[in-house]
Amino acid sequence: MTTAKTEQSEDKNSLRSGLLTITCYLAATIMIGWLCIIGKSIIVPVLIGIIAVYLFVAAADTLQKIPILGNTPRLFRRLLVLILFTIITVGLIIFVIQNAQAISQAVPRYADNFEILLVSLLESFGIVDAVDWDLIIARASETVSIGSVMNYLVTAVYSFGTVLITALLYAVFLAAELDGLPEKTRKAFANANHAASAITLTNRINQRIANYLGAKTLVNVILGLVSLLILLFLGVEFALFWALLIALFNYIPYIGSIIGVIFPVLIAFVQTGSWLSGGIAFIALMAAQIYVGSFLEPKMLGRSVNLSPFVVLLALSFWVVVWGSIGAILAVPLTAVIMIILSEIPSVRPIAVMMSERGDI
Repeated sequence: MTTAKTEQSEDKNSLRSGLLTITCYLAATIMIGWLCIIGKSIIVPVLIGIIAVYLFVAAADTLQKIPILGNTPRLFRRLLVLILFTIITVGLIIFVIQNAQAISQAVPRYADNFEILLVSLLESFGIVDAVDWDLIIARASETVSIGSVMNYLVTAVYSFGTVLITALLYAVFLAAELDGLPEKTRKAFANANHAASAITLTNRINQRIANYLGAKTLVNVILGLVSLLILLFLGVEFALFWALLIALFNYIPYIGSIIGVIFPVLIAFVQTGSWLSGGIAFIALMAAQIYVGSFLEPKMLGRSVNLSPFVVLLALSFWVVVWGSIGAILAVPLTAVIMIILSEIPSVRPIAVMMSERGDI
């Protein structure tokens, strides 16, 4: 009898302990989410700076394979990469703003061609004279203006550029301290085994994120070049701008590739006033997206992040709510880091296993 009561007491204590643990984890998650929202202006530049360091280090290591640059000090190669990255970033921001303004100036011509497309569609259904379509078109133009969209894009690019400049400053100082981090970690932990575990965990995170970012960037460059060739062949205006937009949007899992194609396809429609031109642009660009998403990207990325597609979609929704478009870009790297950290904690390792693609982490 006493043994049964003891077992029941142990079961109750175990249940209470489990519930307390779950409650603590939920409270910590809510608190971290709240801190992410109110600390967005500080946390986002730091995270972008850390990602920039990954790219800097990978690019600097690649320069080591070049005969002349390979003999230069590592710090010099990183500094060279930083300067080139800064020049390219500033150039891209200026390029986007100039093209957005040029597209805004072309809006009246696009509006006329859009009216031609709409009238031809209505005529094909025999309902062009049923209602006052001129009034509807005018109201639609007032409600949905390409010019206002481009102005919003310019503002967004300017804001992102400001964040990026701040992130570059963080990246400079992080890169300068990068080589000394292992030694500082050993000194920070009194226990040598704990220090070794922390360094091993950091190396795992670094390797996985670096592989993902490097492969994803290369895939996006290839996709951008293919899209550029398609748009140039079809004679779509501002082809380089749209190809760049497609490459950048492809950083966003699943929905980014679709969003990136919408804009050049719409321009292909309204530029010529022909349904055929827009249809061909849509088919060609989507074919490139399907090839990259279904064949090229899985082959090049492999299992660099090892995240379940459902978890990626859930993480995308969460980080978009927390940080908007920047959160969409950072969703996969951040979730991969969380999964790796959880895998090192025995009590929550099952969560990491469930987050993985095939259960092996």
